[in-house]
Amino acid sequence: MFNNINFIKTSKHHVVDYTLNEPAPLFRKKFKVDGDVCSAKLSVCGLGYAYYYLNGEKVSDDLLTAPVSDYNKTLWYNFYDVTHFINKGDNVASVIVGNGSFNETINTPWDINKASWRDNPKFIFKLEIETDKGDTLIISDDSWICTNKSPVIFNQLRNGEYFDARLYEENWNELNFNDSNWEQATIDRTPPLGVFRECLCEPIREMATYTPKSITKTKKGSYLFDLGQNISGYVRLKAKEKSGVELTIRYGERIDDNHCIAHAGLADFYKDSVFQTDKFICSGEEFIWSPQFTYHGFQYIEIFGLTEEPTFDVVTGVFIHQAVEEISTFDCSNDLLNRIFNCGKMATKSNIHYIPTDCPTREKLGWANDAQASTEQFLTNFNMVKLLEKWFVDILDAMNEEGAMSGIIPNYGWGYKWGNGPVSDGILFEVPYRLYLHTGNIEHLKTALPYFKKYLRYAISRANEKGLVDYGLCDWAGPFDDNDLQAAPTPRSFTDTVLYIKFLKIAILSTDLHNLPDEKVEFENELVRIKAIFNKEYMNNDGTTNVNEQTAIAMLVYHDLYEELEPLREQLKNSIVKHNFHLDCGMVGMRHLLHALSKCDLYDYAYKVVTSTGYPSYAEWIKNGANTLWECWQYKDSHNHHMYSDILSWLMKTVAGIVPTFDGVAYKVIDIKPVFFDGMTYANG
Repeated sequence: MFNNINFIKTSKHHVVDYTLNEPAPLFRKKFKVDGDVCSAKLSVCGLGYAYYYLNGEKVSDDLLTAPVSDYNKTLWYNFYDVTHFINKGDNVASVIVGNGSFNETINTPWDINKASWRDNPKFIFKLEIETDKGDTLIISDDSWICTNKSPVIFNQLRNGEYFDARLYEENWNELNFNDSNWEQATIDRTPPLGVFRECLCEPIREMATYTPKSITKTKKGSYLFDLGQNISGYVRLKAKEKSGVELTIRYGERIDDNHCIAHAGLADFYKDSVFQTDKFICSGEEFIWSPQFTYHGFQYIEIFGLTEEPTFDVVTGVFIHQAVEEISTFDCSNDLLNRIFNCGKMATKSNIHYIPTDCPTREKLGWANDAQASTEQFLTNFNMVKLLEKWFVDILDAMNEEGAMSGIIPNYGWGYKWGNGPVSDGILFEVPYRLYLHTGNIEHLKTALPYFKKYLRYAISRANEKGLVDYGLCDWAGPFDDNDLQAAPTPRSFTDTVLYIKFLKIAILSTDLHNLPDEKVEFENELVRIKAIFNKEYMNNDGTTNVNEQTAIAMLVYHDLYEELEPLREQLKNSIVKHNFHLDCGMVGMRHLLHALSKCDLYDYAYKVVTSTGYPSYAEWIKNGANTLWECWQYKDSHNHHMYSDILSWLMKTVAGIVPTFDGVAYKVIDIKPVFFDGMTYANG
């Protein structure tokens, strides 16, 4: 694709450490086209994020490209038909490049600042123009010119963006702009090692806007704008202050008693840097501005520096996410269920930015444990096939030479020693499996099969002294210990080994679909072996489990790990009663609990768990103001997580009664069997 074409960058010395002096450089290239333009095709890859202009016009409304990846494995590029942007005669191409995920300077627990590929922002550019007089090729090379005198004076994805409107020159990307004091661009001699792949999934776009519901002046003199909805995105600011006035814009999901932004622990990883903060330095002229190289998670916007009381049109909240199609609707006579469903959808949309992220605030990382719990509902409620196919490449890239997976995908070299394990690693199996069930396409399972083999060998090498898989995350973030998200009464060796059994079953399915009998026997033998070890450790003679916890019982039911269902049915039933019809499990258990109750014909028990009030419950979140799903059953941490969103799948299958069957891969056969609960008068889906 980019044979004999180079990335280019400025000659500025690469600054390794965190600094607020970090402008986004500008680039220009003038060129001439002889003849009438028949077609023009642009292929580009910006590291980290870049925006491209031809003759002063932005070539696309796409945001935050190129997509994040392990840049030493894959370089995602974007393709655009730009025929209508090119003129006969003189033209100019212009680019602005920010740090994105490629050049992160902040010191965090995930070692992002230690990534091997880090360097100044750069881009590669290939413009192929066909005219009636021949072809013209414009590429990134040292004939381009550039400057670091940019109005974007600071940009870091996980911190924010600072913009000095006094430095903004409106016509910087137009043909007649005076660029005589710009310098020659530098060819990059040490690019990342990744293979170029075209990004075929839907782009990130501005998908909705929110006008503030209220404006409050705080005791600090700032103004707090409440959008009434938690989203991922940024502000659209209409500013008109005297030249040099600095407006500080803080974003947050919560406020304190003084109506000021309260990050409540979310900023703990950013003690040496700013967090969820943009700045805008005014020029004296009216200016409408949004950041280009960052986004935030927020319901509230707090602005310092306004000299007059703002009107409601000063601030607009802009919701950005992957432009995937919503393919489901749900509505019933129980308002709580409707609100839970909407919370799940909003949390999902807030966390799809070329990868499924954990949250749009604290981390913006592709935590695989969260996504493994949500993949089924992703595909049930959104057309996320292309996005998950893109991320599937990142998933395969995340396996190291040993066969270990990283807990975050894509990764920066971190995540193989903590945060992984079957609770996270299962995304390697879950994504191709769910894509198969959803579309009928078996190719992803075929592509993954050698990775399955390598991973399964690695996983069993991490077995404990009893032969049970036992490493990584546990039944994470349950209502067990307010101070320890890793506290879980179900042993990690239980959850890990059940998931390992699930992985073997998916590997066996893959061998069946591709007629590979020898590999199938290998997986089947391992399945028999590990089930025997597991049963000896955790199963009682009467068919119950000796781990009398909701998570453990539900996993056994869900994954068919029993000879007779009835003993586990009674055990699960009693566990629900024991906790007064409240959930008592973390993210692993919650992924299985409601479906297991349905499988046991305990629909009323599941319904009571879902509609229970008080702690812990979905209703308790909503009572406390939730309009997205949260990370923890406690009030703390992220308030925009999809980790507990699998309830959406249960609502569609049980309340709406739309049940895809295994024989109906790709929805060829669907059972319609809604469950009628006391007090409900209707359900639509």
